[in-house]
Amino acid sequence: MVVSSSMAELLGVALGEAFSALSDVIKHVITKTLHFKSELKEMQANIQRMGPIFEDMEKLNKELDRRKMETERIMILFKKADELVRKCENVKWDFHNRYRHASKLEEMNELLLKYVNYDLQFQIARNGAETLVELRRLTKGYEEESPSGVPLEKCVAIGFDDQLRKLKPMVLQDSSNGDCSVVVVSAAGGCGKTTLVTMLCHDPDIKEKFAENIYHAVIPEKYNIKVIIQKLLRRNQPHDFYSDEDALLQWGRFLANKSEILLVLDDVRSESIIEKFMFKSPGYRILVTSREGFRRFNRYELQLLNDQDATSLFHRSAFSEHSKISIPDDLVVKLVKCCKNHPLALSVIGGSLNGKQLPSWIIMAEKLSKGSKLIHKSIQECLEKSCYLFDEEPEIKHCYMDLGLFPEDQKIATTTLMDMWAHLYNHDDDTGLTTMVSIDTLSSRNLATWLPQRKHIPAIAHHCEEEFVTQHDMMRELAIHLSQKESIERRERLIINTDGQDLPLLPQIVNASVLSITTGAAIDKRFYSTQNEVQAPKVKVFVLNFMSNANPFPRFMHNMKSLEVLIITNYGYHFSEIQNFPAREDLSGLTKIRLDHVSISSISETILMLENLRKLSLIMCKIGNNFNKDFPNKLTSLLEIDIESCDDLVTFPASLCNLKCLKKLSITNCHRLTSLSGDFGNLSNLEVLRLASCTELPTLPESITNLKNLRIIDLSQCLNLCELPAHIGELDTLETIDATGCTGLAELPESIKDFDFDKVEVFCDEEAFTLWNDFKNLKVKMVEKDPLDTFLKIIG
Repeated sequence: MVVSSSMAELLGVALGEAFSALSDVIKHVITKTLHFKSELKEMQANIQRMGPIFEDMEKLNKELDRRKMETERIMILFKKADELVRKCENVKWDFHNRYRHASKLEEMNELLLKYVNYDLQFQIARNGAETLVELRRLTKGYEEESPSGVPLEKCVAIGFDDQLRKLKPMVLQDSSNGDCSVVVVSAAGGCGKTTLVTMLCHDPDIKEKFAENIYHAVIPEKYNIKVIIQKLLRRNQPHDFYSDEDALLQWGRFLANKSEILLVLDDVRSESIIEKFMFKSPGYRILVTSREGFRRFNRYELQLLNDQDATSLFHRSAFSEHSKISIPDDLVVKLVKCCKNHPLALSVIGGSLNGKQLPSWIIMAEKLSKGSKLIHKSIQECLEKSCYLFDEEPEIKHCYMDLGLFPEDQKIATTTLMDMWAHLYNHDDDTGLTTMVSIDTLSSRNLATWLPQRKHIPAIAHHCEEEFVTQHDMMRELAIHLSQKESIERRERLIINTDGQDLPLLPQIVNASVLSITTGAAIDKRFYSTQNEVQAPKVKVFVLNFMSNANPFPRFMHNMKSLEVLIITNYGYHFSEIQNFPAREDLSGLTKIRLDHVSISSISETILMLENLRKLSLIMCKIGNNFNKDFPNKLTSLLEIDIESCDDLVTFPASLCNLKCLKKLSITNCHRLTSLSGDFGNLSNLEVLRLASCTELPTLPESITNLKNLRIIDLSQCLNLCELPAHIGELDTLETIDATGCTGLAELPESIKDFDFDKVEVFCDEEAFTLWNDFKNLKVKMVEKDPLDTFLKIIG
């Protein structure tokens, strides 16, 4: 295309500027001439229709590296329109001349209208589609989660391609004796064993061979066979095992119906766990990762990164895309050498230096260069020495060490961390923003892993909802080690493992503000018989992790007079009964309780008497009718209730409908919930109501219209919800309704038209869009359907 110099000059102008210039010319000519006013006003209207999106469109074209031809077309059209309008200013009373220019203006208006209605819309649609394709490409592997437990593949894994090529034939090779095949990937901690086997599970040849029959299980130090096999089989059907032997027998029966199956056992410490899963089946393969060699099995020794890959990984962690800090190459080489080409060390050291100025890099290199020559010891020293940078951010250091309060290889809910950190470090527990900023900082420095989040939750009340974090076992060990630097009497954070020998060493007075106790499947009698005299007057946060069917509380918990946050988690197979729970007078300062996988029958009455309790979380708990018993509650300060995956909850207890201070009620994945009680409308201060994935709930009580402070209703994936309250339109404060997946809703109450215009935002899927969109006073947004995401939300 050949253009004049003036045209080239115009094409150098930004699209937004060209739009403004033409619009000004049209306005000027309209005021100066007596002719062509209708044509010029029509042109002005067409130009105005284009204006709001021109600037954004040009930015998108640049971001997508769009060729200039598409903006040149409209710029040339603008240039012709500009020249034509200027000529019209000088047209006098000559009829022939006026007719000719009026025809040209009409023709130009048709061209502009055609561009608005067709060309521009097509370009916008294509830009949007290409943006979506690019987004999906970048996030592929982060939006999806395998129901079989296979971890998500990293976007970039540096230095593993050659090792994958060597490992793959070992896994694909059939057993020579008709037995199952076992391959062990061995290396020191943090070398990338899990990364390698994850890449293998997502390899096209492996997926073609095993299809959907790839299963993955992380084996924690304190493992429970029943729990492991239950997780492995959960995508097929629920199982109930009465013993470890029965669970293994069920796994064997499952294998009998499969021709080809790959089982990945990650982070194995003992040969005995491998032997438990070995069954005679020629198509059955077990792939193991371990720090141990297990020489009786076919073994692949994972190698450290070569110099080039090690440097690339360090660069990726240490330098952001737009980093302007200049670091000498020889200093980078020195730091990579100090990290021994070890992937975890490179990621952590690089992440800790990201954004730091040159002096920090020099100090880090000096500290690391004095380390041990032994690889395993030197990596531990390397990771520990990098923590000197925490001196600048003591709160981040404390947040990092707090991750060591929880068992190895377990997901930690960010809401749990928020509950703790709100009391320890004054984090905001209304929105969760400060907690997520801290988690993002830890994740960006590779000190923890912020798990890939699910798709956007429209009815979100705070930013920690449905978010989780994990920690590499070496980073967890370092967090615990840092917590143990001080003598036991002076520690701020006391972490006790009752399988070891540290429980009897407790001093008479524990001065820590955070206490964590982890027990195994067997109850340690010392736990409740020898510690009566221990005083813990400063403990604010108590984390109790266990795996036993019945768990007694330590008697010294009665002496925790400052306790504010109590977190109890059962990682075992069966619901656990809580024994020796303190009396209410010993828990007078308690403000938050989180119970996970326990039966509340023995403690429900005490909970209802806690006058200062502000938040109650019941996750996978056995509730029964315990809150419906004939005794009043004194929960006068309770602001939030979170009930998740409690399968025996049928009705929201009427005894909890008198909580005048309650602001947020979340009941999710409770599949037997069928009613909310007629007194539900007494929760007069309720602002947020989440009922997501309560698949059997048929309706909401009419009394819900009494909730005059309600802002958010989340009904997503309430599959059997068939009607809404007739007078729901009386909820003047309502801002958001999430009705995604409410497939049972066939009609809506007329009162919806009573909502103020454009105040209420409704989220729904394509099938229900027309139903909601008929009410023109609503802002209706269609949510793209994702079957996998829906499935994951429903199963919790």
